[in-house]
Amino acid sequence: MSIQLRRNFVPNNRRLQVVSSGGGTQSVCMVVLIYLGALPKPDLIVMADTEREASNVFEYHEKYVKPLCDEIGLEYVVIKKSDWVKNDITLASDDDAVLPGFFTEYNGRTPKGDLGKQPGYCSSHWKVEPIRKYLNNRFGERELTKRGVDFWIGMSFDERSRVKYPAGKWQKRYPLFEAEILREQAIQIVKDFGLPEPPRSACWMCPNRHDDEWVWMRENVPEDFEQACKFEKQLQAGFDWLYLHKSGVPIGEVIFTSKPKQVDIFDQFCDTGMCFV
Repeated sequence: MSIQLRRNFVPNNRRLQVVSSGGGTQSVCMVVLIYLGALPKPDLIVMADTEREASNVFEYHEKYVKPLCDEIGLEYVVIKKSDWVKNDITLASDDDAVLPGFFTEYNGRTPKGDLGKQPGYCSSHWKVEPIRKYLNNRFGERELTKRGVDFWIGMSFDERSRVKYPAGKWQKRYPLFEAEILREQAIQIVKDFGLPEPPRSACWMCPNRHDDEWVWMRENVPEDFEQACKFEKQLQAGFDWLYLHKSGVPIGEVIFTSKPKQVDIFDQFCDTGMCFV
């Protein structure tokens, strides 16, 4: 299989080139394109394990993605969040600062009876921060400050509003966006290569799930759904105004209403743009 990109992606090899894998469709597409030589080979791939990732995501990567990286000598590192940061559901420095964007009664209800939603910062503290600390520890903070690091993020061409280019030591690059690859094209590239469509990367307790995704989890990965039910009860022991579902009903009691459809991942994305890709 050969792929010619519409526009070439050219990295600055004076800087450390790191694929920051979110574990989802676009991240898998980047690996396929690297394997095929359509994208240049980075220095390494790093994926942060939030320790709440949906079971099928790591199963997919272990079976399909890691062997491709091993074959071309591309290091693929998975780091545990808890090895690098103390932040969990709340900030380590503030037990009242809840990081995931759960649904909350504090904002009142919409005319349809749905709860409002609080901002989500878990992606920044569970993924970005651990990866930066890992890289500083491995390569040396002084050396990386001097050299600089480019994070390859899997935003596609239809995600313009999520693409940002902050300057400084830690910079973001978007190979799929810069090559003008749409998300549906990324999925097709993976499928044409011969791999199954990757599961969406999301924690099993992530509130950014549509009803059909909750139903799929309940029916196909019941252990993850059970974990979500137990988690919500534990969460509400300290924050009884927070819920996993917009209805404000415990997730195990929700009567899901949506019908199977193409999931739109862009209507409730995280603030850092790290999740789902």
